[in-house]
Amino acid sequence: MKILKNLPVPQDTDLSKWPFGQLKNETETEPGTPVVREIYGDLLVNMYKLLQDAGITPNGQEDSEENGYQILQAFKKFANELNDIEQVAGLSGTEWDLGLNLDKLPNKYVVFARMAEAYDKNQVYTIKGTGENQYSFTSPTGFGASDEVLIVLDQAGVRCYSFSTVSGVVSAGGVFPTFGNPVAYNDTDTLYYESDGSILTDFPSITILQQNIRVATGLSTFYVNEILVLKTKAFCVAFDTAAVKYRFFQFALTDLDTPQELTVSGLVMTEGIDNEPYIFTDGDYIYMTNSSNRSTDDFEMDKFAYDTAAGTLTFSQTISLDTGYFKTTNTVISDGNLVTFVDGNLVRNSLSNGTATSLGQFNTLIGIIFSFTNQVYYTNGEVAKKWNV
Repeated sequence: MKILKNLPVPQDTDLSKWPFGQLKNETETEPGTPVVREIYGDLLVNMYKLLQDAGITPNGQEDSEENGYQILQAFKKFANELNDIEQVAGLSGTEWDLGLNLDKLPNKYVVFARMAEAYDKNQVYTIKGTGENQYSFTSPTGFGASDEVLIVLDQAGVRCYSFSTVSGVVSAGGVFPTFGNPVAYNDTDTLYYESDGSILTDFPSITILQQNIRVATGLSTFYVNEILVLKTKAFCVAFDTAAVKYRFFQFALTDLDTPQELTVSGLVMTEGIDNEPYIFTDGDYIYMTNSSNRSTDDFEMDKFAYDTAAGTLTFSQTISLDTGYFKTTNTVISDGNLVTFVDGNLVRNSLSNGTATSLGQFNTLIGIIFSFTNQVYYTNGEVAKKWNV
């Protein structure tokens, strides 16, 4: 860009005030700064380019209060409408859509956004805006649906960090489960607890899901054995002691008073006999030991697809774990493995081939493990720490 002080034209020469030069008015005795291309050309073409990059077409009208100020509109797009306003990132399949032209933004530009869906660490994501390019997308912190996040638009790989306040989270990666035992699986950013068929939070709040199921079914013989929180639902395993029968219910987390019974298809569960099956989840599928109460063998595990919208559990396959598998509620599923922690013995059981691998004997660590926001935690009291298992 040309600098006025370097041009051989009349100008104000007080460089202490105007180090790049200043225009000079014409007087009766002295010439003023001329209106020539060398002086105004760069300013005009830069303004035109500014409008073009902002996606604004010059309207051919004189800027005014009536017609608006198009250069001002362009500056607002570069400052406020992109960076200072919370964006919304939607998800289609595994592609995030930020609704901005990412190709026009500088590398490592930051954007504040609210995420429409929860992050799944097992998925490979990309992100794309209104431009042509698509970028890889990861979240070191993870995030839940509706979380507020900071997105770093790095062309080498877009990174997303959650700002949402998770109840009890501390910087070292721990949580404070002060209300008791957290539910075994929870993919939301709210810490939920289970106690005697009730679900609790730190807010505090408590809802007796067991009683709501009894009221809805008209059966007082129902007992809730397990509660899991996934896919915006509270998933409940209920056992009817009179009929000796397992049934399954889901509650929307926004309406914990209204249960919906799930339909099981693909197999017929045994009734009249209780083999005490345990229930686990990886966030997508539901797993049930003892072949869904059809077998006395704890290591025979059934896998079900869980469709919250249809309200169904659909049998997928039976997985045979190692015959030495010890059934326990102190279990999480992580990276395709069923991990158990019993009497200090940490064991990884592969859900693909059933192989059991000991991860060590931790005799001094007596506590529980649970999954929260797609991370595995261990606790033996009021503080829980992340475990990489």
